[in-house]
Amino acid sequence: MTGLEEAYGAVVAIVLHPSGRYPDTAMAVVIGDPIPCTAVAVNLQQLRVTRFDGAKLLGEVDPAAMARIDQALRAALDLDLGTW
Repeated sequence: MTGLEEAYGAVVAIVLHPSGRYPDTAMAVVIGDPIPCTAVAVNLQQLRVTRFDGAKLLGEVDPAAMARIDQALRAALDLDLGTW
């Protein structure tokens, strides 16, 4: 653990919703693997790092889906897409 997690003991996480609850849009990205779900960019939560003690890694999200989530988060947070 480094950086903000270590300094503040918290992380900002995107909430994953059950598959099929939201359509695949600019703000809601459907993920197929490692678990079927939808990441909704406007549903962010600050969570204590200790909440993840004992958590099990289920797998990695496809890089293309992660790129779409990155774009959705930048749009939701009104970040300049050209500067990152």
